[in-house]
Amino acid sequence: MRQRWILNLVLLGFILILGAIAFYTQEQEKAESPKLTDLEAEQVQNIRIERANQSAIELKKDARSVWQMTSPFQLPANHYRLERLMDILSHQDYTALAGAELNLAELKLNPPLASVTFNQLKIAWGDTSPINTGQRYIQINQKKVYVLTDTHYQQLTSDAVSFINLSLLGEEAKIQALKMPDYDLALKEGQWTVNTSFSTDEIDTSQDAINTLISNWQLAQAYHVERYIKGPTEGEIHLTLKEQKQPLHFAIISLSPALVLARPDKGVQYQLSTIQVDKLLHLPTAEETASEKTSSEDD
Repeated sequence: MRQRWILNLVLLGFILILGAIAFYTQEQEKAESPKLTDLEAEQVQNIRIERANQSAIELKKDARSVWQMTSPFQLPANHYRLERLMDILSHQDYTALAGAELNLAELKLNPPLASVTFNQLKIAWGDTSPINTGQRYIQINQKKVYVLTDTHYQQLTSDAVSFINLSLLGEEAKIQALKMPDYDLALKEGQWTVNTSFSTDEIDTSQDAINTLISNWQLAQAYHVERYIKGPTEGEIHLTLKEQKQPLHFAIISLSPALVLARPDKGVQYQLSTIQVDKLLHLPTAEETASEKTSSEDD
């Protein structure tokens, strides 16, 4: 019995060693594979996304190297999505195909189903591979054809609004004035002033309370962006940002079951959690501030 246990342990050790060697060899081969392109993501300044039967999406970096969508919407872009998209430039897990034996029309690469031009480098997406499940044909600069894991096509063919930044105000926004149905706030010489019909017994108009409200706006993130649907509103909001001449205009479309704020001039609307209603649209009541202060002291 003891000899059998020893034999089993030896066999198990042998299997583990073989597995480790195979894994190491596979990782080494993957690491040694050349990148799909020589273009680095940091070098990309312009991106153009074209899809069959959909409008093209154009994006570019501004003077601060922040991605902006210029068409079909003119809004800050979702840089996380663009970073994921640019991952393909340095992709290493792929199979190159012999071009002379390929029928590009059958592979749906002529014309392609979708394409992305990074600066001057064009990558086209074709059909899925019938042999390799979960893989798709791509072509670079109308020359070499490859098959690789299909991780980008669904993103490419989604609505253009999916490439819009989820931040309501964009990156590093600095509010100078905020006008809402119940409040009119303005920053003057480093201090906030507030005009409201509420009394100081009803709401907290301290600098701390106002700073918190402003900070909530500057950091606000939607969980979804969609195309603007014209309809009745619950009020309007005007925001003036530092170094911007024209204020931003938001329309309050809905307060429940989601807070929906629209930018009619930009053709989009943002969906936020109802938790954001109080954080973005109201200053705290005097009782809420007193209760929070007491709770903080008790801690």
